[in-house]
Amino acid sequence: MNIFIFIASVILVAIIAGLLYLAWCGLFANITVEERDEGPFLLVYKKHTGDYKNIGPVLDDVYHTLRDKHDLTTTRGFGLYYDNPQLVEKADLRSLGGCVVDGISPEELHRLHPGVKESFGVAVFPESLSVAAEFPYRGTVSVILGVFRVYPRLHTWMKKYKRRSVPVMEIYDTPNRKITYLAAVGVPDSTYENLLNQGT
Repeated sequence: MNIFIFIASVILVAIIAGLLYLAWCGLFANITVEERDEGPFLLVYKKHTGDYKNIGPVLDDVYHTLRDKHDLTTTRGFGLYYDNPQLVEKADLRSLGGCVVDGISPEELHRLHPGVKESFGVAVFPESLSVAAEFPYRGTVSVILGVFRVYPRLHTWMKKYKRRSVPVMEIYDTPNRKITYLAAVGVPDSTYENLLNQGT
């Protein structure tokens, strides 16, 4: 076989494999934006200031600490992103990262897993009317693709229907392999500020 044909074939196979992988991660996923009630969520989290792409270790730290030190296993992580990266310097971007704890109340959390409140911020994010969208979750690549595919749709929908700008929460649902994007327009600004003040 001609060496050039061989090289071209290898490149073509690599391109096809790459596209198939990106498709699996959500490159061509259908995205529907809608308004619906979401929550409440019991959040255990830490504050993060800086580039949003660096929040992954914060989520990992909360997850592993809850599992290894407090005997609490969770299946959903979250990031709550306060600032528009196009308007705020990367070093000043504010976010919260951690876990959604399902099936117990804050009182049960403190009783059954003592020490969590001393290590992390703990708060109930209230039930709220939210602008929501979903996207496949296959790991970090899906998170990156979601930034470019979901956020423009979300912002366009909110502008069209004149919804107020609020921080956006991303919930990373491992068992169901999906990311849920929520702009909780029914939550007052004071709630978002209190979450920041309570965080560690």
